[in-house]
Amino acid sequence: MFNNKGESQMDKIILVVEIIKLSDRNLYNIRKSANSLDKASEYLVALNNLNDDSNITYELFDKFGQFEVDEIEKVEVADATK
Repeated sequence: MFNNKGESQMDKIILVVEIIKLSDRNLYNIRKSANSLDKASEYLVALNNLNDDSNITYELFDKFGQFEVDEIEKVEVADATK
């Protein structure tokens, strides 16, 4: 559970949180968790692409709180077989 530096596996978990905006408050639901920012970003992009409700957003959180991510872009990988 702990590595050499005293960090637990939980220290590296990134959560993808669904935020539902109601008239008087927000509801927060954990939709996915990941062990890397890359994987969490993949989940975030997929959920945003599937979302058609303007009252629902998705955000990334770690142990310190909400990530400030301005833009997540998909980068095309060059095909090595060409």
